[in-house]
Amino acid sequence: MADQHVRGIDSWIDEVCGQGFYEEIPESDERCHVGQFFKTHIKYPFTLSPKVLEIESFDPSNELESIFRIADYDSDSETQRMRPIKQLNLKSTDRLYISAGKIRTVILLKLIESFWMEDESVKLALCIPISSFKLWMDAGLIIGTQLFEIPQYFYIRAAESGARAESAARFDLIQYVCFDHIEAIRNDRNNARFKLAPFSLKLMFNHLSNYILEKPYDEAVNQEITAYRDILKDEIGRK
Repeated sequence: MADQHVRGIDSWIDEVCGQGFYEEIPESDERCHVGQFFKTHIKYPFTLSPKVLEIESFDPSNELESIFRIADYDSDSETQRMRPIKQLNLKSTDRLYISAGKIRTVILLKLIESFWMEDESVKLALCIPISSFKLWMDAGLIIGTQLFEIPQYFYIRAAESGARAESAARFDLIQYVCFDHIEAIRNDRNNARFKLAPFSLKLMFNHLSNYILEKPYDEAVNQEITAYRDILKDEIGRK
């Protein structure tokens, strides 16, 4: 069921403008859609010194029986340069980095076919990870996200027709993932796949454009957001 602990403003811009936030995808439509919700493995940026696996012993006859230890990245270390390990798709110039991450809900931005190496081709999905707001978080963060005042966060409402929890799409974590590792999410209302409705998608792209290019994707949408923000600020006394 959708999270009942909604702490932001009840009437968000989609309702103010008479628009739906989510749109269901018919079962007969097997395509992946821009704005569709999936879950996948998401890595976090390094906040400390990058960690890698360093070779202690290598068994070429049984690669997975090799022994490694965790070490800080060292550009001069020979033991951090991997032998070719076929089962890990590692070449001799590669290193095996250790990165924190978890399974997260994401919004699909784009699918591409990557073929940088002539003998390799991989299908990738460019995704925006989503983080849910926690009960201990400052309500000001949630309302600020709803008012489009935090450039790197786009508000995601909780609904039985879509995402379960009040959340933010995080532009600061946008990344490519392997297409084979994404799984479509279904809603609680009728177990349907879902995506952002056209109006919501336009809002998100406008906010993303303001974040990356520092100018709006659609000036008309930007004006609607500004008018909405002023109305809501008056209502909640944030001016």
